[in-house]
Amino acid sequence: MDTFTLLVQAGLSKKEAAVYEALLEGGTQSLTSLSKTTHINRPALYQLLPKLQKEGLVRQIQKQKRHFYQAESPEKLLERYKTEQTSVVAGLGDLSKWYNNTSSERPVIKYFEGAKSGEYVFDDIAYTLPKGAQFYRYTAYTGDKQPYKNSYYLKARDEKQLERLAIVSEAKAKTKEKKLERSVRVVPKAFDLFEDNISLVIYGDKTAYVDYGSNTSFVVESPKIARFQEKLFKLLWQYLPRE
Repeated sequence: MDTFTLLVQAGLSKKEAAVYEALLEGGTQSLTSLSKTTHINRPALYQLLPKLQKEGLVRQIQKQKRHFYQAESPEKLLERYKTEQTSVVAGLGDLSKWYNNTSSERPVIKYFEGAKSGEYVFDDIAYTLPKGAQFYRYTAYTGDKQPYKNSYYLKARDEKQLERLAIVSEAKAKTKEKKLERSVRVVPKAFDLFEDNISLVIYGDKTAYVDYGSNTSFVVESPKIARFQEKLFKLLWQYLPRE
């Protein structure tokens, strides 16, 4: 690596590096000589040289009432570089900690589409939850068949004895047979037919939406959002009539 590039990477501006390099390699020089060597005009040198002197990289000496300039040891630049590097490393470390702390709170969203997009959600419920766990579901599905009929969910749900609480329409409630692991509350007809052909499921740290009409679904992984939806579900659950 050439000297000029090294000096720039160490933190000097290009003009500062040109002046310091000229003094290192050419020795003591007057302002006029330095201007010719570096091709930097005198007004610019009047600004650059005091700054380099302040940083301990250049020294001014006087000979017969004339001012000359001489390079100081690069050790000054090395010390400054080490200090800046230490500061940058510490700053990046703090930034990484901040990112890790905040990113853990950011929701992770997965989107699915196609005829089996709903199956993914229910399979994920079965994979995610431990044995005997409970999950919550709003069902406004208007179809006649189970949307997860051939999925892994059905088998794993029963093997794990997953308990589910479901809020459904009156019409849908009539089609559901009674099961030990399932409790159902009904949305009254007077409020809404509740036939939007959509399901919302809260399970573990996830919240999932399934739109059966468009064959799309998405899962939001966020403990904060899941707990918020769970509270709303339980609040509504208290006031709805049983199946």
